[in-house]
Amino acid sequence: MPVVRTSPFIDLHVHTREPGQTHKETIASACAAAAAGGFGGITAMANTAPPVDTPELVRFVRERARGLPVTVYPAAAVTAGQRGEILTDFAALKAAGAAALSDDGLPIGDETVLREALIRANAVNLPVFLHCEPETEQCERAIYLVRQTGCPAHICHVSLADTVRLLRAARGIPVTAETCPHYMTAAAEGKMNPPLGTEKDVEAVLDALCDGVINCIATDHAPHTGEEKASENPPNGVIGLETALAAALEALFHSGRMPLEEVFRLFCEKPAAILRVSAPGGSVTVDTDAEWTVEPERFCSKARNTPFWGSVLRGKVVSGHVG
Repeated sequence: MPVVRTSPFIDLHVHTREPGQTHKETIASACAAAAAGGFGGITAMANTAPPVDTPELVRFVRERARGLPVTVYPAAAVTAGQRGEILTDFAALKAAGAAALSDDGLPIGDETVLREALIRANAVNLPVFLHCEPETEQCERAIYLVRQTGCPAHICHVSLADTVRLLRAARGIPVTAETCPHYMTAAAEGKMNPPLGTEKDVEAVLDALCDGVINCIATDHAPHTGEEKASENPPNGVIGLETALAAALEALFHSGRMPLEEVFRLFCEKPAAILRVSAPGGSVTVDTDAEWTVEPERFCSKARNTPFWGSVLRGKVVSGHVG
């Protein structure tokens, strides 16, 4: 049957742009886009203006999310101001409601700082999400530190075959990884970081999803204004909350690579385990055969910078209720 029900999804990687950049997106508009895409929970990245690096700002995010149809899990910064130098107070951030730690948007360049961050985060049971740049080089360093400390780490937005090779060799240690729908197809377009890969990279990412080397799908939803993206030096990033499921179904289910239930697990059960939370209650109804044209002006997001502009995708959330 093309119409099925499943649990609401969790996105480990969303840039809500609030505080400080609400001309691009707000927590409310990001949650509206998330709900339209079948998500019952989103992890809000900390690289806002200012960065979410204090308990007060964690509480601000939680307050702005109160009463919205999607649960917002704040990710707090690993280092003060995301400068990669001084660790934030992980225990205080967790007490304020932080669900994860990440300097996403910026790699932590100092190996000593990163090692101590993994140790301290493990002590307070908070996952650390790492932006690895250059991707393969910094992923290799993260794997080395996980082996050395025994403390978990999660690698964000994997896009390259060489990174997949490292992750495959690291199976058995507490390293998890995500990729994004725009790294799962050669049809995506746009300027982003890490950049879109080659067909070889796409195939490696898809193989890694199928055999569990990459653990889940996240969107790295990164809203920007049309003026910014049309400028001579456009910022990196694309949006993805409202196209994620359809793009993943095209790449994995309709291609015959993966059963439908396994695709849903990449969006729900597996990210929930990485975030160390329960899956959202309720359900979403998906028509796996529904064909639709990506028309960004119809999006609930304030942004329009989709990598699938004008594409015809197959699979759509037709209703949902988060309990």
